[in-house]
Amino acid sequence: MNLFRIIQSVLSAFVGIQKNSKFNEDDNYIEKHGFMPYLLVGLSLALIFILALIFIVSQIIG
Repeated sequence: MNLFRIIQSVLSAFVGIQKNSKFNEDDNYIEKHGFMPYLLVGLSLALIFILALIFIVSQIIG
């Protein structure tokens, strides 16, 4: 599984939409290789989201 696929999966989880087949693929990957790639991508995307919100709010305020 490549990085792009993991990013897609994490973004789907953020939004709350994902096909059962993709969920099962993710589950199988996690069972074989561990959850660390998903954790790192999830934390990175959450940090990017928070920084983007801070930037947008600071631009609006002043």
